[in-house]
Amino acid sequence: MGSFSGICLELGIGIAIGMLAGTTGTHGSARGRMTILAGVIALAAGILLAASADVSTVAGALFCMAGAVFACLIVSDVVSGAGRREGTGSGALGFLVSLVALVVVAIALLIEPAVLLVIAALAWLGISRRRRAQRKHAGLRVLR
Repeated sequence: MGSFSGICLELGIGIAIGMLAGTTGTHGSARGRMTILAGVIALAAGILLAASADVSTVAGALFCMAGAVFACLIVSDVVSGAGRREGTGSGALGFLVSLVALVVVAIALLIEPAVLLVIAALAWLGISRRRRAQRKHAGLRVLR
């Protein structure tokens, strides 16, 4: 399988790839295609980094791909929502997400276990957005 720090490195690189792909803020079928593209790119990156991360090739590719798909789904949802509220292009938000992706890469390279905090933060962001959307729709149903 591999070392824990190698798996965290692969996850961190995958998360950064997914965050960069998610900056497009697409939704619907375009979001699915962008997520698949991020997964394929992360799969290739995971294969290339597996030897240096001391992880088996298959495990490295799968962990990197899982991180990319997870991050792309959440970040594209956030960027898409911000773009809808803003009404114009979300170039500044895309730039900020790109900077955060660079920070995630630095964390993955320097402090591998801290990638678990990034995963927890993304999961919290996704769960809180989902709950907020459910409360909003529940409130709209009451108005009928």
